[in-house]
Order: sequence, then structure tokens, then C-alpha cells
Amino acid sequence: MSSYDVKGATEEQQQNGESNNVDNAGNKEEIDFYTPGLILTRKIFLWAYALGTIGVLIAAIALIATMPKRCPKERTWYTQNVMYKVYVPSFKDSDGDGIGDLRGIMSKLDYIAGLNVKTLWLSSLYDAPTTGIMPNAMDSNFTVIDPKLGTTDDLKALIRAVHTKKMKLMLDFIPTATSNNNSWFMQSRASRDNPKSNWYVWENPYNGGPPRVNWSSTDDNNVHWQYDSTRQQYYMYYDIKERPELNFKSGSLRAEIKSLFSYYLKLGVDAFNIYGMEWHFGSGSTVNGNVRPSFSVLSEWNTQVAGYTDAKYTFLVGQVPNDVNAITVSQSCKFNALYLLTYSLLPNNGPLTGNGIANVVSNWITTVSMSSPNRYPHWMLRNEAKTRVAQSFGSQYVNALNFIMMTLPGVPSTYYGEEIGMMDSTVSYAQTRDPLALLYGPVNYATVSQDRTRGPMSWNSTANADFTNGTTTWLPLASDYTTVNVNSQTSNTNSNLDRYKNITSLRSTEDLFKTGNYSRVVATNEVFAFRRYSSAKTYSVMTIANVGSTTQTIDIKRYYGTSATTGSVLAATDVSRHAATIQLNSIQLASGEAVVLKINNS
Repeated sequence: MSSYDVKGATEEQQQNGESNNVDNAGNKEEIDFYTPGLILTRKIFLWAYALGTIGVLIAAIALIATMPKRCPKERTWYTQNVMYKVYVPSFKDSDGDGIGDLRGIMSKLDYIAGLNVKTLWLSSLYDAPTTGIMPNAMDSNFTVIDPKLGTTDDLKALIRAVHTKKMKLMLDFIPTATSNNNSWFMQSRASRDNPKSNWYVWENPYNGGPPRVNWSSTDDNNVHWQYDSTRQQYYMYYDIKERPELNFKSGSLRAEIKSLFSYYLKLGVDAFNIYGMEWHFGSGSTVNGNVRPSFSVLSEWNTQVAGYTDAKYTFLVGQVPNDVNAITVSQSCKFNALYLLTYSLLPNNGPLTGNGIANVVSNWITTVSMSSPNRYPHWMLRNEAKTRVAQSFGSQYVNALNFIMMTLPGVPSTYYGEEIGMMDSTVSYAQTRDPLALLYGPVNYATVSQDRTRGPMSWNSTANADFTNGTTTWLPLASDYTTVNVNSQTSNTNSNLDRYKNITSLRSTEDLFKTGNYSRVVATNEVFAFRRYSSAKTYSVMTIANVGSTTQTIDIKRYYGTSATTGSVLAATDVSRHAATIQLNSIQLASGEAVVLKINNS
């Protein structure tokens, strides 16, 4: 070998007759790169270098994985759009039997899309007593649609039509109980060692009576036990004994429930609202020493829905209004499921005040933490369990409350009929369909009945409000259907319906309502004002509403430090104010009036 080995020298060094192997005196030294010692040294160095490089890559990947995710835009549909809740038996009847159905909803899909909503939310469809239609036919089947509501083919057709309109479909899923005629229950009660023996909550008698209950739950008084002579144990039920509660501690039951999610996902359902789960979960709660199931059950379902990979962006809603901190969700874009926290924006009873609404909003936004990617407040003014807005507070507040809800951070949902300001139905005991209300008898039924808020949709002022072409409706119509209906409001630019479309249209086009920050500006008994803003915008948007009983004059500049003196009206409950310019130090609002202003930053 020559005294000068150019292995390892650069091209420039080779051209200049130089080498890397030069001692401090400038003398070239002979180095044989093929001696055993140097070969071993080179291998060790190369392996160390390779391992170091791999380690850096792993660290980089881990760092990227822990960074906040920016999910694909389509996956944010459930956080930025308006939902519309339809109680299926009460929306539109297509076959004249007086009960709303899936084909009826299909016939009104243009109307729903015209409300600028992007998610159609349906009440449960399966053949079960929860529909309240056939309280004596309690043969629950989670995969069979109640024949009075339609067929599986009807559901498939509706899903296709919804997707064609670039909308999504969410389905109420109520897996908390079945009827006592259900095949699951029949097998469970047959013995204590069959495959479904633990699918329900069974307990031995305690001191000759019902099981001992030690639950830290506000709903304990509604938990009851029924003795079954076949199994010689008690089963638990929540409201009526014909509806035994499922036992979510059973792994095989949870697996079965997950298979039901897969069934509906394959049909094309985009989302599920897990209804009636709130009281099932809690810490330190026992029945004869057995701990109640935790939120891990919802987490399992969350993963099941999230793992559906048929090019869909699906999600799960968990209604748990009493314990937002107990919810954990996936932070990864890989998972498409999440929980929204359904909560009423308005009080059940008592006066309507700006302070009251503001406190609800602040509490939930702070608790939920808007900085968490997959946790969102989910606002509703009313649902099937609560009297309608016009009935509870007065029709003059319908528009202002819709304006507030539609401009808050989070996900707004409208219960059918609230966009036109429907009133409750008046339902006698003889007309009652709610199974629980029937058990309370003719004196007390009204205290628990949900029938009054489930009246048929008021489409026009003709006989049966154009809900059905039959002779009767399954529940009485709203008391004011002849004057408050879709047809009478469609061409009226100052109607509830027109104002609803106006504010939902604004929400769909103004990014601040979807992703902007929230700040309370003023809250009094009469007035609630808040602002949506972002550092990326040169303006903010402010909603100001008067929920009091008298006209109010508000000096916004007193509460909001800005050099701006005016704001331009983006939306108003009084249509004559649209596009007007308003002085910020003297905003006059009548009772039930609201405006949404664009205010340039100072």
C-alpha cells in the first residue's frame, strides 16, 4: 500500500495532493484503514451514528405527535355548524296515519336545508317504548326501525338525500334500557349462568327486601327495584318497571352495543347522541358494594365510532350535563369521535335574565376549556323535555334568544319548531302517550309528561296544520298553530323564521362565530352583551340582547374600551335596522330585541 492513501480525502484535497492525515508538524503519516483495530473502530462509529440518527427521528416524531393537531377541514363540521333536532313522530306524516315518519322528513328536507343547518339530528328510530307511540308494545330492538316511523330502506334513502345536500345525519341512541319483553331480557331472567345473565342489573334481596343502594347521585330517588320470581332476584329500573336497566359492567353487553354502532355506521349515519346516560356514571357509587360503571364505557364507544374507516368523519355525543370534568376525549385527528356537552342555555324555572344566561355561558366555557381541541359546549334553548321558549318566557324573546345562541362559541342546536316560535300543545290525560306520564295517573301526569313539547310541527293554518292528510294527529297540535306556522312566516321578512334564517346565514359566513375568542362585555338583569374577536381580524363582532321587559339604553363604550364610536349592524331582530350604523354610547333596544354589530378595532 502507498504511503499516502487518499481514502477519506475530499475531491479538492486529492486534486491538491493533500490528505486529511497530516500531523501537527505538517508531515504526512501513513495510516492503514484496513487494520483490524481501525475496522472495528469504524464500525462502532457508524453504528453509533446510525443509532443517534434514528433516535433523533424518533424524538422528532414524538414531538410532532404531541403538538396540537390541525385536523382536516371536513373533520370540523361538527364544531362549526348548526344542528336541527327533529322528533320524528311529530315532524311530518307521509302516509296519513297521524304519526310523523322518515318519508315525511324526506319531503321537508328542502325546508331544513333552507334553515342553513348542516346537521339533521333525529330522535331514536328503533322499535322501543321510548318513542311513546305504543307504550304497551314494549319489544325494543335496536336494529329494527319502528314500522310506524318507516323502514331501513327509508332511513338509507334519507341519509343519501341528506348527504346530497352536503349535510350530516345524527341519530339519538338510547342504550340504557330495553323493555321487559325484549329477547335480551327474557334470556337474562331465565337463569343466572346464561350468556346474557349479567346484561341487566340483578341483585339479591337485602334483608328480605330490595337491594341496598348507596349512590352519590341526585337521581337516587328515581332508581327502583322489581322482584322477578323466575330468577328470584331484583332487577333495577329507572323510571318504569317495564324498562329494566342494562348493566354496562358486562363486557359482552358492551361488545354487543359496539356492534350496533357499526351497524348504523354502515348505513351511513354520521354521528350518535348517547341519550339518557348521565345518571349511570359517578364515583363511589355502589349497589351492594358493586361500583357503578365509569366513563370508560363511553370511551370504548368513542373509540368504536372513531375507528370507523369508511372515509367518514363520525363522532359521538355524550350528554352528561352534571359532570363536564369527568369526560376525556381523544386529542388526535386519527380519531373522529368526540363528546359534546349538551346543556340548556336557559333556566328551567324562574325569570329570564341577562345575568343568568351570561353566568351559564361563562361557567361552561371556562369548564370545558375552549383550548382543548375536542371539547365543545353544545347549546340548546329547549328540547323535548322542556317547555318551549315561547311558552316559558313569551314569544317576544324567541328571536333574541336565537341570536344569542347562534353567536356564542360552541355548537348550537335548534329543537324543531323553535325557529318559528311554536307554543306547547295542550295534552289531556286521555291524549297522553308518554309511558311515564301514564303511570302517574290523571291527576299528576302533567308534572312529568313530555308530550306537550312534542306536538306536531305547524306547517300551515289548515286542518291538522298540514302535518298529516289523515283525520287525526298522534298528539294535539300546538295551541297557536293557526297563526304561528311555517307558511305564514315564509314571506314575512320580520317573522321569527326570517330572523332565524338571517342569523344562521350570518353564522355560516362569519368565521369569528366559529373560531373566535369570547369575552363578556356586560350582563345585567335585562341586558347580555358579548364579543367575538381574533388577533387575525381587524374588527370584532358584538351581540347585544335585551331580555328584560322594558326598553333599555346601553352605553357599550362604558363597558368596552375602544376608540370606535359606531358599529355597523350585521343582523337585527328588527329588520329595519339591518345594515344601519349605531352609536355605541347610546344603543336603544326594545324588550326582546337584539343586534349583532361589527366594530372596527381601535
